[in-house]
Order: sequence, then structure tokens, then C-alpha cells
Amino acid sequence: MADTTNAFELLKSHSGLIHRQPLFKADQLQVDGYHLTFLDIHGQALDDDIEVPDFISRLPRLLIELNHSEKALLTLPESWQNALLQQEMNGIDLTIDIHGNPKPENHHPRYKFADRAAAEREPDTQTLLVDLNGFAMDQLLQLIPQWRRHHNTLCALNVNATEQFSLCKQQFDLLQGLFYTLPVIRDNHVLSPSTEIMMDLLVNLQDPNVEVETLADIINRDVTLSYKLLKLINSAFFGLPRQVESTKQAIVMLGQNQVKTWASLLCLAGLDDKPNELRIVAMQRARMCELLAKYYKGHADVFFTAGLFSTLDALLDKPLADILQNLPLTDELKAGIVDGEGPIGRALADVLHYERGDWHAVSQSPIPAELLMRIYLEAIHWAKELNQQLDD
Repeated sequence: MADTTNAFELLKSHSGLIHRQPLFKADQLQVDGYHLTFLDIHGQALDDDIEVPDFISRLPRLLIELNHSEKALLTLPESWQNALLQQEMNGIDLTIDIHGNPKPENHHPRYKFADRAAAEREPDTQTLLVDLNGFAMDQLLQLIPQWRRHHNTLCALNVNATEQFSLCKQQFDLLQGLFYTLPVIRDNHVLSPSTEIMMDLLVNLQDPNVEVETLADIINRDVTLSYKLLKLINSAFFGLPRQVESTKQAIVMLGQNQVKTWASLLCLAGLDDKPNELRIVAMQRARMCELLAKYYKGHADVFFTAGLFSTLDALLDKPLADILQNLPLTDELKAGIVDGEGPIGRALADVLHYERGDWHAVSQSPIPAELLMRIYLEAIHWAKELNQQLDD
């Protein structure tokens, strides 16, 4: 574990940016693996002859520690590829994005390769990466049959709109993009009874004037929620010195704000009609906002709530403003989430810009890009550990 921790610190010492995106199976909307991209500090591709960092020798193992999957696609410079190909697999199913470069002749037989679709050449890799930003939709439909003859797996990149998703889920094997974090707004959309119950619970949890006894009663009315809350608080994730026996005891030990926050997270985690990855995104946003609170001189628990609730539109397929008007949140918190105002809004903007790979916007933040990268990696690792506890 110590070796993994040291390697993780080395990974955070990368002088550029690191970005991770899930790869979804198009037919199931389950995560098949993760795409990890290494960039310079401005969000540009690294030079192919750049010096190989120390963490490359331990990257296969680190990917297992960082991700929720043992499958990974890596975009990294050629010098790093050659060094990585000398390493042992350590149980990971790895695909390397060669990005137009020739495939290395001497490589581990279990490594696979992916290349980008391009008009001027026909790649010979098993996986073809198709950036939707480079093709019109009618052009895609014409090219897909040809690509199918040459490649086992077609992966669509930058699926960033629901309209694109509707087409690509029928035509591609893997999908990568922001589509799953966007709400599908429909006229006369009615929440399911279970979601209505969850929303009522969220409203009660956010009551700023609730007493300890009343808060405990609110949580205990939902047997599943109270069970999950106590299980989580007593897990190794919290590492408390003694067993917590009741919801009331948890409130006394951790404080009302902490228990409200964790109970709210568990409420959202219970929604089962959305991809599990959206739950993970909610955790990552919450943790990043929490870690940014000290730089924006805010309260960590309030910033955590902002990150968590920023996913409510995608979870409920309703506009955020409509959802939050029914929650007893402070005006400052609502304005931060909906309108991006104040320190809360600036922190949430940092999180969203990094998550979406908007590197120009990241460069405009008062928070240095290298610090945002470290906070981003910390949040990914934290969310992975928490998700494992919730799934146990």
C-alpha cells in the first residue's frame, strides 16, 4: 500500500494535466473502462520525445488503484508508450492510443492499440477512435460501414449532446463524452414515486432549523437510508475510533452538517435509473468543491453540497433552477449552483471546466492548473474508495 501511495504522489507531481473519462458500452450504458489522457500544462499534447517520468514504471498498478475498472485506454507521448510497453501488465487490460504513429514492433502481446479516424489514411488497429468534432453526422453514417470492415471496435469521442448519443448508441460500440451528465428535458416530465419520496427527504434534510432528534427521526423513517448511513460511518472509509450505534449518536459525533451531507449523498446514490457513473461524478464534484473551499475561503460542507447538487438536473432530468427552488437552501448556495455566482460558483466552475476538459477556462481560474490537477486526481481516488464502500 505504501508503494502505491508513493506512486500516486508521483502521478500528482506530473508537470502538466491529467484527464480521465469513462468509456461506456453503447448498448448498456455501463462503463467498460476509462480513458486517461496526459497533456501539458496548457492542455496540449505532450512532445513525443519528452522525458519519461518515474510513475510510468508503476502506471499499470496505479490504474487499477485509480479506476473502477481493469480496462484502460491511454493517450500519452511516444516516449512514454515505449517505456510502458516494457512493464508487466499486473492484471490490467490496456489499450494505447497511438494517435497516428506507427505501432511499436516489439511490445507485450497483451497490449492493444487504438488509432484516430482520419480522412487521409486507414488505420490498422483493432479499435478506431472517432472524434465527433471532426465529422458531420451524415458523413459519419456514410463512413461507419467502411470502418466496420477494418476494425473490431468503434469508439465515439466527444459525444456531448443527447442528439449525438441517440445516433451513436446505435452505430458505435463504445461512447465517450459529456452526454450522461446532461439532463434530458421533456415536457410534462413526471418524477417517479420513489424519486418524489427521495426529493421530500432531501427537502427535510436541508432544513437549517432542524433539531438533532428531528433529524434522526427523518433519517430513521427510511430504513434503507439509516442502515446505509450507519454502515458507511462505521466503515474503514471513516476510520472512527469506536462503533456508532445509532443515527442520533452519529449526529452527535459528526455534527448535523456532516450527517446531512452524507445522508443527502446516499439519497442521490439510491437513484437506480441513471448510469452509476453519474453517481461517481456527483461524488467527484462534491469532493473537488470541498477541497477548493479553503482556497475560496468558504465552508467545506457547503461547497461539498454545491458539487453534489450540481448533478441533480442530470439525475432528475429537470432544470436545476426548478429543482433547487423546492429545497430550503441559502440564496448564496442556490446562486452559486445555478448562476455560478460568488466563491461557490467560482469553485464549481473550476470543477466543471476541468471535468469537461475546457483547458482555456481552466487557465483563467485564480487556482493554478497544476493544483486543480492534483485536487482532481485526489477526488477521483476518493470517489473510487467511497463507491466501493457503497457497493459492498
